[in-house]
Amino acid sequence: MDLIRFEEACKRVREGGRLIKGIGTKGEGSVHAVLKNYFENDQESQELSVGRHIADIVGERGIIEIQTSHFSALREKLAAFLPNTHVTVVYPVFLNKRIVSLSEDGEVLRSRISPLKGTAFEIFRELFPIAHFLKDKNLSFVIMILDCDEYRIPPAAIGKPARRHDRLSVTDRFPTKLIDEISIEVPCDWEKLIPCLRNDGYTTSDLSELIHLPRKYTSVALSVLHRGGIIKRIGKRGRSFTYGFCGEGSADNA
Repeated sequence: MDLIRFEEACKRVREGGRLIKGIGTKGEGSVHAVLKNYFENDQESQELSVGRHIADIVGERGIIEIQTSHFSALREKLAAFLPNTHVTVVYPVFLNKRIVSLSEDGEVLRSRISPLKGTAFEIFRELFPIAHFLKDKNLSFVIMILDCDEYRIPPAAIGKPARRHDRLSVTDRFPTKLIDEISIEVPCDWEKLIPCLRNDGYTTSDLSELIHLPRKYTSVALSVLHRGGIIKRIGKRGRSFTYGFCGEGSADNA
């Protein structure tokens, strides 16, 4: 984690006019732009063609893909990239959000702190479409824990018909603070999120009690890791499956 490099990346994106007094640009969001510049500030290494696909970053460490959501979009890329090079998927999580409401002209009307806090466990709900790649030795993840400002504007400002009681639309998010980086390089690194990963006989409820998160998070996490071959079902306790670690063996590149 490099706080100075993060601040420089934020400054570079701000000065590039992506988000000045309001409405962000269409297409690539500011979070994506900041993280791309954080991991590689040389634009010659960004947005390069690799076969039929465009990679966010291509460098000495292989390919880096910044994915803010919808990991299903990564399936074809990973199938093409992983047999030939290492791929790091970077996923941002917003621990704290300041919600900034804007007028149609992009002027700030008010701001408030969202009571909802993000968690690194959010990555698991995104991982389902690519779970079969999880043990590939060429695949790793970096979970970026951030604070951000979330900008919201009236639907009419983005060309949608104005209706009474319409909610404001999220137009952009801009990172304001880097809190932590969680790197997942090998299967046992998921222990950073699942402390009981290499134990035998734990259930979804056991994990929920251990890390003080609701079952809606831990159930998804264990289902994804089971689908990806990181953990296995070794029995049942009552009506709940019990889990154990599968070991460090990597899947063959495919």
